[in-house]
Amino acid sequence: MKNNIIEIDKNKENINPIVKVINKDSFYDIYIYLQDLTKEEIILKYINNFLILNLSLKNNKNDLLKFKRILYLNKINIDTIQNSVQANFIYLKIFKIKNS
Repeated sequence: MKNNIIEIDKNKENINPIVKVINKDSFYDIYIYLQDLTKEEIILKYINNFLILNLSLKNNKNDLLKFKRILYLNKINIDTIQNSVQANFIYLKIFKIKNS
């Protein structure tokens, strides 16, 4: 059994960020592992139930790299996102809209 939230294969050469989404009852947890990259900018857009993550990152040679991920997240409240950014790790908590 693996205890890691994100599975990382150190032998695999891949500079793309690893994105993992966990669907909970009232929110989504989004974990982004940057794999030896550093965050420059994150832009989030929510259009027609799709969350668009635009990431600007730098590698150890100071090259600017751009990545885009599109996630289908139904009925979220984009205005109440909580986030945490650490060295090579980004965490987003996105709350769902409660049904009336």
